[in-house]
Amino acid sequence: MINVFIPHRWNHDDYDEISELLDRTKYNVRDYSVPESSPFDSIDKRYNVDPKIQKQIKYASVVVCSNRPANNNGMSIDEIKYAISISKPVVAVKITENTSFYISDLDIDVIPKRKDSLENWIDNNA
Repeated sequence: MINVFIPHRWNHDDYDEISELLDRTKYNVRDYSVPESSPFDSIDKRYNVDPKIQKQIKYASVVVCSNRPANNNGMSIDEIKYAISISKPVVAVKITENTSFYISDLDIDVIPKRKDSLENWIDNNA
């Protein structure tokens, strides 16, 4: 069993692409991401990352995000930075040709969108 959190924005298909990739791996995945079907109704704006989302990230063994430059703004990057601050392993799956400068600046591994690449990264980091 591997517990995963996927930082994402619903206006891109990154969550679905990463989730489908995880489903093809050898792991039994427990997804702690915020589901579209029941998003958190109230986000506490006093925090960079709402305490309910912080709790979800704490449960995760790994954080898997996309390399999308759209991660440069908004909650996704704050969630990624929070995960790093509590020593969660973070990897970016190459969904787009261009990688977010935050992903690069935070020295996050960017791996090909392939099952074996993700399995190898999880084996070495989880």
